[in-house]
Amino acid sequence: MADKKILVIEDDAELSELIQLRLKQNGYDVVVALRGDDGVKKAREERPDLIVMDVFLPHMDGFTALKAIRFGEKDKTGDFLKEVPVIVITGRAPMMEEMFRMEGATDFMTKPIDIKALVERIDKILKK
Repeated sequence: MADKKILVIEDDAELSELIQLRLKQNGYDVVVALRGDDGVKKAREERPDLIVMDVFLPHMDGFTALKAIRFGEKDKTGDFLKEVPVIVITGRAPMMEEMFRMEGATDFMTKPIDIKALVERIDKILKK
């Protein structure tokens, strides 16, 4: 069976590298985007099994990116990405969680991120 593919959309290069490393150690195939618009493009091209994304991103904020992923253009297979689980991470959680859940976020985590807890949530969502 092929590894599950995770798309990480995070502008903090150090954090995205750390998440990528840990996910690869746990058997996941990882694709990284450092900007919101690139994340939307990669989501459509790569068909990830799960997306981890920050809220505050350059060139397209996380809220707009999430809406574009969920309800924007169709991906390369002609489908929308409405069913792909999305874990949103941010440093400003309480006021944003409800808004992101209404747009289809599956889960929500606050920074600083506990990488072990993130991997556990991903495993649970993907039932690994």
